[in-house]
Amino acid sequence: MRQSIWERDVEFPSFPKLEGDIKTDVLVIGGGLCGVLCAWFLKQAGVDYVLVEGDAVGRGVTCNTTAKITSQHGLIYEKLLRTQGKEKALQYLDANQWALGKYRELAEETECDFEEKDAFVYTLTDWQKIEREVQALETLGFPAEFVQEVNLPFDTEGAVKFLRQAQFQPRRFLAYISRDLNIYEHTFIQELAPGCARYDGGTITARRMIAATHFPFLKKHGAYFLKLYQHRSYVMALKNVSDVRGMYVDEAQKGMSFRNYKNYLLV
Repeated sequence: MRQSIWERDVEFPSFPKLEGDIKTDVLVIGGGLCGVLCAWFLKQAGVDYVLVEGDAVGRGVTCNTTAKITSQHGLIYEKLLRTQGKEKALQYLDANQWALGKYRELAEETECDFEEKDAFVYTLTDWQKIEREVQALETLGFPAEFVQEVNLPFDTEGAVKFLRQAQFQPRRFLAYISRDLNIYEHTFIQELAPGCARYDGGTITARRMIAATHFPFLKKHGAYFLKLYQHRSYVMALKNVSDVRGMYVDEAQKGMSFRNYKNYLLV
């Protein structure tokens, strides 16, 4: 089945297409989880904003994510500590932990299958990588654990464990927070210029702009899209598989990810 399980049983709001010229303080480009959350925070702060999405809200990466909410992004903290220093590594950790807490707070207001889960980054090859990561996190004052055995159907060389991370149903969450926002769908930005963005129906004048499109969307000489390469992951939702009791990801770039959702295992 090609349909994402996040698209099932979710009443999602629809938004109009923008027509004509418009002015705003902040323009947010991209209607995934990142862009919609930016718009939500701007609204809470009383800032005049507009969000535009080239397709439909929540139909891109957000619709196909494994939907883990965690400060654990591979074995990153040892590298951050070594290359950026303690202050910046701690800023990164604190920002992610704050975001986790904010998700927890917002999830209390909606039925989005929010669950606290421990998160694990495991290795199949080198337990010393895990040990260095745990030592780095100890330096940052974070209570990570080195675990030798995980609840996966194959052997590993160990994992670093983060307590009380989370997982959720992203489309259900997005449907809730986007319902009263100033959003326009099917409004694809074709050109950016100082203080304005142009689309096929007119011009959006804005003092500030936030690009939340995952990849750069303007194909011009010198733009970052020329430095990108394609990378694709595939997720299977397997029925009636045992609970792995946590969220897992391999530290290797071509490794695998695991989490449960109801009676599914996402692999």
